[in-house]
Amino acid sequence: MVSNMSSRNKDERANVNALVKAIQKNSPHQVYVHIDRDSGSARHTSSGYDFLMASEGRVIFVEAKQPKGKMSSWQQFAQAQITASGTKYCVVIFSDDGKSFQIDGGKRIDIETVKFEDFL
Repeated sequence: MVSNMSSRNKDERANVNALVKAIQKNSPHQVYVHIDRDSGSARHTSSGYDFLMASEGRVIFVEAKQPKGKMSSWQQFAQAQITASGTKYCVVIFSDDGKSFQIDGGKRIDIETVKFEDFL
């Protein structure tokens, strides 16, 4: 069972890295991204989000999940606190092949074409 979780975490990290790279490449304006990982880049810390993006005065917190992933109670608490502050918090669900994703259950977006504005 541990190897399944480890595999999912590895896949999620790879998908997050590809997503962030595409956002920075495709967005018309500079996008700052902070991926929330411990110093060893081996796992996420307990912040309640996977990465945040900032561009032109807008900040978006993002929690990423593999297809069957669920948010923990801590992540739900962080989401509630962040959104209560008037700041955007999105949940991204990757496709099984990691080539596309949905934001908050919306339309499917190809990672190759994603940009910061898709999260607004």
